Amino acid sequence: MKMYDPIRIGMIGAGHIAGSHAACWQNEAVITAVCSRQRSKAEQLARKFDIPVVCDDIPSLLNRDDVDAVGITTPPHLHHPIAMQAMQAGKHVFCEKPLALTGEEARQMVELAEKTGVKTGVQSGMRHFKSLRHLQQIIKQGALGQIFSFHGAWSFDWAKDPKFPLTWRFKRDEAGTGVLGDLGVYLIDVARWLLCEINSVWGDMNICIAQRPPLVEYHHFGELRRQHQAGMLKTSHDRVDVENEDVCHLLLRFENGVSGTIRSSRLHVEHEIKIEGERASYLWHLKPDQLLCRKAGETDYSSVTIPDTYSEESMVTHFLYNIRQNKNEPPTFFDGLKAQLLMDAVVQSDRDRCWVDV
Repeated sequence: MKMYDPIRIGMIGAGHIAGSHAACWQNEAVITAVCSRQRSKAEQLARKFDIPVVCDDIPSLLNRDDVDAVGITTPPHLHHPIAMQAMQAGKHVFCEKPLALTGEEARQMVELAEKTGVKTGVQSGMRHFKSLRHLQQIIKQGALGQIFSFHGAWSFDWAKDPKFPLTWRFKRDEAGTGVLGDLGVYLIDVARWLLCEINSVWGDMNICIAQRPPLVEYHHFGELRRQHQAGMLKTSHDRVDVENEDVCHLLLRFENGVSGTIRSSRLHVEHEIKIEGERASYLWHLKPDQLLCRKAGETDYSSVTIPDTYSEESMVTHFLYNIRQNKNEPPTFFDGLKAQLLMDAVVQSDRDRCWVDV
């Protein structure tokens, strides 16, 4: 492939999150094919984004000469088998988070990527906020002095209503963990990215809403939420057990000795990152994408001006760059593996009620 040739993407999965991925691919590459276990969903995505080919199955998509790389947007339990098939077919692979269900699955994915030489990427959306990219540079320059602590919160309230139906996100065999793998994984990744590796963790996870009504009719996640909020969703009086956590709280110990916390929930809204340092402390909020600073001796935070030198990035920018330039800049499957190993440690810690080394 010449450097200036467009990279041709085959999308596997056509649910709610696939639309966000397709918009990114469309801006920076060319989508040539899509497949989904529900063909009607693939056809709907194809119409919306002018994708020329809808494949009946994964092998048909992987066998196409006009697919250079695949984007996986399926539920987590399918990430490992699909990625392994794609890499064995010589395709570069970009995968939605979490990378896999277990650290062992993620390790196999990293090893096969190294063996085949394909490029990989994992969805790590928080890395692309300009304010956080600027904060990373501030930390690298040593402006905080000695760093004392990291605190992150990443929560959404989409599941706070006990009448919201039980989808695959609440099932251990399809989603693995609950809010940890859905939302907490973002903070695990950004904590490593901003500071350094995490050496040990203590985790507490809790199911707050133990049962939910079964899903009566299938809708992708966005449509499901819209119909539920509008009171239009068909419901059942039956109840089935929720199998994974609604909230999680983590205590962290970083490689450089810094301590930290992460909290995530699917029952309330909270989005911020706070890093306390000897010379200054920084606070980031999602809405708006805003970075605040409080220097040592001051009591109030003030807004930080973000230089206009930061280019626009999407979740797929670095992945496509790595293909074009034969690089391995993060986030790659290796970063997904590191996050998955830490999540495995959180599960062990919650079970055994103790600190676990990563």
